[in-house]
Amino acid sequence: MTTILASLENLFLVIESTKHGWKVQEHLKRQKPSSLAFDPEHPERAYCGTFDNGLWKTDNNGQTWEKTSLEVLASSIMSLSVSPIEKGEHGFNKLFVGMEPSIIYSSIDGGQTWEKIDEFNKLPSHSTWSFPPRPSTHHVRWIEPDVNRKEYLFAAIEAGALIKSFDGGKTWID
Repeated sequence: MTTILASLENLFLVIESTKHGWKVQEHLKRQKPSSLAFDPEHPERAYCGTFDNGLWKTDNNGQTWEKTSLEVLASSIMSLSVSPIEKGEHGFNKLFVGMEPSIIYSSIDGGQTWEKIDEFNKLPSHSTWSFPPRPSTHHVRWIEPDVNRKEYLFAAIEAGALIKSFDGGKTWID
């Protein structure tokens, strides 16, 4: 059986092949899904970030969703990434969440607890970051942990920067 997870503007779809055709289920209605990431060690586990309604997690290919503990007022989740090599607690791979305004959070326990990563906001280029449709803000549009070295982390700020860290996010370089 094939399962496809799809994020649309105001809902999330789980599409499954069956011997009678395709079965479509709607989830997270009116939650404004904005990003999706899978745990490479556990393909049935996925995370869905939303614009203004937090982070959701499934451990059963999208059949059910539970909201994680990441509650950040006046922030939207713009990007997600799960490290393919950095293991956390209880079988979870390290999860990264990129926000608007530009902050990164990481979790090693599937979203129960969080560490804030925001040292990159001290970079010299920070004053030039701006997202044209909402010029008073900017956001972490993409996060990419290195596939070979767990301390290497790359992020794209929309708009204005491609930044990197070689120490797990403690310090950053433009």
